[in-house]
Amino acid sequence: MRLADINNVAVVGVGGVMGPGIALGFALAGYQVAGVDIDSAALDMAKDKLSSLLEQMQQHSGLGQSEAKEAKSRITFSLSLEDSVVAVDYVTEAVPEIMEIKQDIFRRCGELCGRDVVVASNTSSMDINQITSEMRFPERALVTHWTIPAPLSPLVEVVRGDKTSEEAYALTMGLLRQAGRVPVPCSNTPGFIHNYLQFSLVKAALDLVESGAATAEDVDAVVKNGFGLRLASVGPIRFVDMCGLDTILNIQKYMYQETQNPVFEPSIMIQEKVEQGDLGIKSGKGFFSYQGETIESFWEQVSRNMMAAMKATKSDSMPE
Repeated sequence: MRLADINNVAVVGVGGVMGPGIALGFALAGYQVAGVDIDSAALDMAKDKLSSLLEQMQQHSGLGQSEAKEAKSRITFSLSLEDSVVAVDYVTEAVPEIMEIKQDIFRRCGELCGRDVVVASNTSSMDINQITSEMRFPERALVTHWTIPAPLSPLVEVVRGDKTSEEAYALTMGLLRQAGRVPVPCSNTPGFIHNYLQFSLVKAALDLVESGAATAEDVDAVVKNGFGLRLASVGPIRFVDMCGLDTILNIQKYMYQETQNPVFEPSIMIQEKVEQGDLGIKSGKGFFSYQGETIESFWEQVSRNMMAAMKATKSDSMPE
């Protein structure tokens, strides 16, 4: 299968939390989409969600009425997995996070789809090797974890199984890029990158609330009005480079001494870099290299992005 040959995709579980958004993401990129689910109620929910998403995108993201109409026309719905996947060029599974259900879908797709048709799972944390354990030709299977809201969030985590072929991986990366996504390769570890980070933050937030150190409202206010705005411009690794790894190390030492919480135990990698004199932007090298770049130029870019984000939050936010 070549990238140019992919015109028709199927989304199995289109009535779920992620299914409508994934279907719309492909449809907006020009692909014909077959949305599949187990009963009429699920399909009705998918249709309602798609209409709602398109309406929101027209109101808030500048999507034109004709574009919305065309995208919607590219999506069809079916109760038959057999009729839907037998003729498509690519399949994305978005059924509930229950291993047995996913295994059954992959087993059936393995029997119905052509050998070179990639079958991807939208799981956010499950082992693709387990999911494909009963599947024919598991070399064409992998994870593509879209993030919510799927039509707007460009990130898709791509996780290979032990048997995933290089051809299936390259085809999937190309397809996602062509669909306007930002595919990021991840190791096949629980939570991948996105949920490992996200649930670590959730755990810390709940610890603060449960200990009485902060209210739920205050925790959310800190995230939304503080580093949450900054994270849209610079990730956590580049951020410590910007602050200075020696500064970060001192903070870690103090926090660990005061709390004995292993979360704050000084990073071995940071200690090694500090000993080598690699302190981040101010020394020209940290986790990243900075040729002729300055702290001021980075903070200026971060500030511009944060001001844009703050301006956007003053308008009506898109409901979930």
